[in-house]
Amino acid sequence: MDFNMKKLASDAGIFFTRAVQFTEEKFGQAEKTELDAHFESLLARADSTKNWTEKILRQTEVLLQPNPSARVEEFLYEKLDRKVPSRVTNGELLAQYMAEAASELGPTTPYAKIKSSHSSSFRAHPTLIEGHTTELGERGARPG
Repeated sequence: MDFNMKKLASDAGIFFTRAVQFTEEKFGQAEKTELDAHFESLLARADSTKNWTEKILRQTEVLLQPNPSARVEEFLYEKLDRKVPSRVTNGELLAQYMAEAASELGPTTPYAKIKSSHSSSFRAHPTLIEGHTTELGERGARPG
């Protein structure tokens, strides 16, 4: 077994130095490392893109796995001959998230252009989207 004590001591020293620097920065006792303004704007944009992507992903999952209690509620309203209260559908909410993401990230970015076009598709054809998700669910339940 090749055990290099010098390498271990060197790595421990580097780790300790970085831990001290991080701690001093957090407590405000040391100057924080300044980053380039362009780099900071890229970091902010990447963080925003990540947040919107996660939000859209969660809403897509909700769209593809409908809420059974909402379906039971619609069924009961239908059987009682009452009007179902209007609410935002999962597809409309997904379209809204995509439009908000496109506007926040700027209309010139490729990500925003795609989200904007998908958003307009979801808003223009909400019944087609609902039918498509139903079809996807049926195909997933009965493969082949």
